Amino acid sequence: MLPPFCPYKSCVHHHDRKPCGRPWYRKRGWYTTVQGKRVQRFQCLSCRRSFSTRTFSIDYFTHKHLVYQRILTHLSSCSGIRDIARDMKVSPSTILNRISRLARQTIAVHHELSMQLKLGESLVADGFESYAVSQYFPNNIHLLAGKDSQFWYASDYAHLRRKKAMGEWQNSRNAVMQGCFSSGRVTVYVSFSRIMEAVERLQSSSGEHQVKLYTDTHPQYQRVIEDRDEKERFGVVHQRVCSRLTRSMHNPLFAVNYLDRQIRKDCAEHVRETVKYARNVSNSMERLAIYRFCHNYMKPYRVGQKRYVGVSHGMMAGIRKEAIEEQKRTVFSQRRFLSRTGGLSFSEALVWLRGIATPLKRYAEHLPAYAWQ
Repeated sequence: MLPPFCPYKSCVHHHDRKPCGRPWYRKRGWYTTVQGKRVQRFQCLSCRRSFSTRTFSIDYFTHKHLVYQRILTHLSSCSGIRDIARDMKVSPSTILNRISRLARQTIAVHHELSMQLKLGESLVADGFESYAVSQYFPNNIHLLAGKDSQFWYASDYAHLRRKKAMGEWQNSRNAVMQGCFSSGRVTVYVSFSRIMEAVERLQSSSGEHQVKLYTDTHPQYQRVIEDRDEKERFGVVHQRVCSRLTRSMHNPLFAVNYLDRQIRKDCAEHVRETVKYARNVSNSMERLAIYRFCHNYMKPYRVGQKRYVGVSHGMMAGIRKEAIEEQKRTVFSQRRFLSRTGGLSFSEALVWLRGIATPLKRYAEHLPAYAWQ
């Protein structure tokens, strides 16, 4: 394998898609891995830093290769972390490490493919409620989907407070728990504001003057839209739909209702009354990013209909099949760099950098240097 670019973001050859002209690197020996494999080393002639073929691998800084396709299949089939670890004969911490790597890959791929599509449908947004750490810390994960394609465009995390009826002891305990988690909260208003930024980006790329956005009657959604400036409000036609309507395909909110059902069915931590609930918010959102990739680009749009054989949700949204297949060939092997994945939304960057606060967690999330440099 020849290096496609210099991996150091300060180098002039880092952002070159296809560095051409005179040679920009030279071979500089090799080293032997623990498994006895020889790995070629290189040196950039511009910044004089060295790197190897492993620098461009998803397994950079690992000692054992795992089959990432199997991890994705497990995650989208309601398997827990320890289930996957037992099946692959490694520790749960190793599985969490590989999931983080795969999540960054899928975020980069989704961003690159989304930049290629031109919005040609209405949008639907709603909140998916679950919890992390404890039932005293429910959450609202906002989902933005295409009304016709059911393509999952974006998502964002909001912290909620427990709403269910509680006894006297539970009320006192809830007060203590909420007092221990006072900083780092994201409200529904802030979270939906980020979803609106995604809507506005899609509207500007569509070439249309306006795009329809369907939501339920949550008062914060209306407030967010009213607080946008006049130009941004003009580009979005907000349609409010009662959430108590029958959840059929004729319901304007069908796309997000369908996503809700799929997530409940396929993601272990979101199954009701489960013991596999999320212990860490960043880990949970990484797994959701992987599931979004599976839903958009690997699952069929419809099952049992011949005209949709081989058609994914991404293709229905307008992304070329060739572009999807090209990304799928490398997503499990070639490492994506944050510095070369320009234009990530704030919501996606938070997941990549593990920046969402986990209730009762004392310290910041660990983020390896290779994930952000």
